[in-house]
Amino acid sequence: MTRRSLVTAIGAAGAGTCVCGLGGGCATFSKVGATPAIAADAYAVEAKTLKVTLGKTTPLANVGGSVKVIDARLPTPIIIARTGAGEYAAVSLLCPHRGVEVEYQHERQRFRCASLGHSTFGTDGKLKKGLSKKSLSRYTAALDPADKNRLVVTL
Repeated sequence: MTRRSLVTAIGAAGAGTCVCGLGGGCATFSKVGATPAIAADAYAVEAKTLKVTLGKTTPLANVGGSVKVIDARLPTPIIIARTGAGEYAAVSLLCPHRGVEVEYQHERQRFRCASLGHSTFGTDGKLKKGLSKKSLSRYTAALDPADKNRLVVTL
């Protein structure tokens, strides 16, 4: 190996490390964001609903928290965010642009693609800006009137 090829190889490795160090860079390649997955015993899929037991879903205990639900029985993986006191938003987890997971940013009341392109979507799933040409699918999410410890997402 020549000195030039060694320096080139080290520089390429360093650039790859640097890109992954930038917020969301690794998600561009892995397509996985930082939102925690919900525990399997914290939800049930029944007919056309997803029922989430809030007492078993720590990230949703506080406003601003979010979880992802990846289950083959769902039409698409879903991200659920607690947007306010007793208020939740549920949208498709994958950005329509490249299939990278989106993450909830409470301080901006939006979902943002974890890829370097960073398409952004409102809490209603509508595209705000970015490389995506489509909005996220939106699902109705509401507390169960019979059990305030259960969130019901209509699929």
